Amino acid sequence: MKKILFVLFIALFPAMGMQAQLIKKSKKESTVDSEIYAAGKVPVVNGKVTFETEISAKGLTAAQVEEKVNKWITERYVKPTVISVKRFDSEKPNTTIIKGEEYIVFKNTFFVLSRARMYYFLTLTAKDGGCDFHLSRITYWYDDEDEKGGIKMIAEEWITDDNAFNKKGKMKRFEGKFRRKTIDLKEQLIKELTQALNE
Repeated sequence: MKKILFVLFIALFPAMGMQAQLIKKSKKESTVDSEIYAAGKVPVVNGKVTFETEISAKGLTAAQVEEKVNKWITERYVKPTVISVKRFDSEKPNTTIIKGEEYIVFKNTFFVLSRARMYYFLTLTAKDGGCDFHLSRITYWYDDEDEKGGIKMIAEEWITDDNAFNKKGKMKRFEGKFRRKTIDLKEQLIKELTQALNE
């Protein structure tokens, strides 16, 4: 009997080791994931949720950067998730303003489709060697197909540190999913634009 148990242990030991590695990896990924959405990751500037960064495009002039930005806008804002887009010229040189409306999807299965419309203004200013990225004036429309009209929310009252976390510092379930998806979209836009500028 002892021999059988020993053989079984030897047979199962590699699988147990793999499972432990997967759990360890999952915990590590969960930590990294939580850091992306942690407190301080949704900046508020002059009372407005505002994401700002500078995207590098080494060796390009402002005119070349602007050309690539315009190309990216034309190609990016035709995807199925994009509902509508309006484009405005700015008084600021080499600057384009986008008013975007697209879906953020929380769950999409055969039985359930949970999503919300997200509206935002994206300002892109081309300059020598890069582009200034400014995402603000973010609002949401949840369950817009509801016969009661759904819920309309603004980012400042929904995804900020004060609103998205409880007193224990844990992210709230409902507000948290909007916070995560907003940060995901911001990261996606930056990644896409970075790739477009450096092709």
